[in-house]
Amino acid sequence: MEEKKSKLKKIKTKFFISLFSILFIVVLLFLYMELVVNPMVLNIAYAKVDSLATTAISDAIFNVVNQSGTNYDDLVNITYDNENNISSITANMEKINFLARELSTKAQIYLDNIGQCGVEIPLGAFTGLEALSQVGPDISLRMTPIGSVITTFNTTFDSAGINQTRHSIFVDVNTVISVILPTSSQKITFVTSALVCESIIVGKVPDVYLQGGMLK
Repeated sequence: MEEKKSKLKKIKTKFFISLFSILFIVVLLFLYMELVVNPMVLNIAYAKVDSLATTAISDAIFNVVNQSGTNYDDLVNITYDNENNISSITANMEKINFLARELSTKAQIYLDNIGQCGVEIPLGAFTGLEALSQVGPDISLRMTPIGSVITTFNTTFDSAGINQTRHSIFVDVNTVISVILPTSSQKITFVTSALVCESIIVGKVPDVYLQGGMLK
């Protein structure tokens, strides 16, 4: 009887030691994935998603601007005084708001399309070893645009010669993409800027525009 109890005790001890060992290994693997693998995979994913998102947004901007036939004179009105000096530079907000809506819609569609394809990460990156991060077949990670794409316009004024100023209008497209990692998901924020149009303004531009860099 005592011998059976002793054997049973040994079995229980071995069981708990094995269970503890397994749990310990699982915890170590989880920590390794969380602290080593995920950051490496995220860095590679960031670079690839950034490239894909930039291409998609740039294509959206190009298509919207070209399809709408937008040029500088459509977005900006310049008035001169009696001495042919610039008195005001104003924005055509109706046209700008229209472009912003079209760009947001088109960019969202393009980002949704690349999201369905996912992002390819080399299998070696999941080892957490830098030397193997670009080795092996590609593994596809899911990526999903989160929320609405936000577009904002800004302008810059640069000297282009004597009494000449280059006025450039840019659009900033802000989007957030979620990348599904092995043990979690990470949100990545991207801001893509692109030139919409520009023109050379002849005449002295008032300091209020040069200093603010924005249309009034």
